[in-house]
Amino acid sequence: MSQDSNSRLAKNTIVLYFRMAFQMAVFLYTSRVVVRMLGIQDYGIYDVVAGIVVMLSLLNNSLTTCTLRFITVALGKGEHAYLNDVYSVSISIHVLMALFVLLLGETVGLWYVLTQLVFPPEMLWPVIVCYQCSLAMGMLLIVSMPYNATIIAYEHMTAFAGITIMDVILKLGAASALCLFAEGRRLVPYALLMLCANAITRISYSVYCRRAFPQLRFRFCRDRSIVREMLSFAGWSTFGNASVACNTQGLNLVLNNVGGPAVNAARGVAFQVQMAVTQFVASFQMAINPQITKTYAQDDVHKTRQLVLRSSRLSYMMILLITIPLLLAAPWVLKLWLGIVPDHAESFMRLMLLVSMVDAIANPMMVAAAATGRIRKYHTCIGTILLLTLPIAFVCVKYFAMPVETVFVVLLVMTILAQCARMVLCKELFGLAIMDFCRQVLLRVLLVSVLSFGPLLLLFRHVTDMWTAIGACVLSELWLVAVIVTIGMQHDERIFVLKKLKIRK
Repeated sequence: MSQDSNSRLAKNTIVLYFRMAFQMAVFLYTSRVVVRMLGIQDYGIYDVVAGIVVMLSLLNNSLTTCTLRFITVALGKGEHAYLNDVYSVSISIHVLMALFVLLLGETVGLWYVLTQLVFPPEMLWPVIVCYQCSLAMGMLLIVSMPYNATIIAYEHMTAFAGITIMDVILKLGAASALCLFAEGRRLVPYALLMLCANAITRISYSVYCRRAFPQLRFRFCRDRSIVREMLSFAGWSTFGNASVACNTQGLNLVLNNVGGPAVNAARGVAFQVQMAVTQFVASFQMAINPQITKTYAQDDVHKTRQLVLRSSRLSYMMILLITIPLLLAAPWVLKLWLGIVPDHAESFMRLMLLVSMVDAIANPMMVAAAATGRIRKYHTCIGTILLLTLPIAFVCVKYFAMPVETVFVVLLVMTILAQCARMVLCKELFGLAIMDFCRQVLLRVLLVSVLSFGPLLLLFRHVTDMWTAIGACVLSELWLVAVIVTIGMQHDERIFVLKKLKIRK
């Protein structure tokens, strides 16, 4: 990469890691407050109700990926008129999508809540209010996505980090304000406060875009080819994103069906940990993803492949720093964090973290595949594999009476199979050699994992209480850093990091 690209990447990564550290700390503390204030049952209800809206907003994930891809490609090619057309079309499509989600939400979604969801009868009114607030939040999220995508495509990560920090502070305020309400009657106030916090954040994104990018102004675009191209891309992405919704919120509905709100609460706790850990690596990926798309748009496919290999390998190393201590010290971490730990939360957390480790490797490949624009075969194959997770998991726990943990075991297996297929597809799309990926990514991450996990497993066997667990986590981080720097990183990466550290000094 050029010196300018390296400097911009380093700056954006630092900004996003500051945002990530602050967000993770506040996010985890907020989750602790919410679980304590709402209680296990109400927390489980809120988690599953909000998940229904996420499933209804399935197409939105595809449109967001589509918007980010087209805006980034336009920037990479320097086509400003085309860029404004893409920006305008994306806003129009997202507004229509929000109205479509409203229609689905007030028909299919409401029917599911009233007839299929498992909750105590006396909670009917709070559940309905919670659902309506979640639906409104979903619509706000949808209409703000073109603005978020524009900020990321332009690599204005300082602004993105600032608005994100404001968002987590608002949500912490909403959770803290629950103490003003009577115990057992906090679900409705929490849903309303979260709606207000989301509204402020979404308005902030749109206001920033209007001020920072005056060259981009909404106007009705009559170019049907752009609309057709974007909708075609989003349509095929929808099939792939359907698997994501099924493997998150769909599995949550399965857990509700077999275990009720208590099991949803355990999944909610594990999901909060997974999200916090994922944010750690997402900060690095968010800084490098636009460059992957732009290099492909500039026909520099060799650089695209190198960015994918480097991002996949380093993403895994980064997530390993967090996941191994959490995997080995799960009981003490959850006890320290929550105080009251729902049943199954420990096993759910471990399995979901393993899934995140595989996904960390996969994300850069997804971005590069989207950059090519030829995604029909990619999403058909990957989506089909991942969509099988939901029916297989449902049959296992419902008809074969397997433990609820089986749901996430099936998810892990299918995620690994999807990654194998992804390697073959990426070779076809942009020439990513399977042997290069195995040698530069898989072999290194496997070696680092074995050298890290083995000694640390012996260390954590001697953990007997909270203080020894904390000491073991500190030692494990030092060992992980040493293994990653010496074995996980390539020579030029070590030199780059050392130069940056010297500059900082």
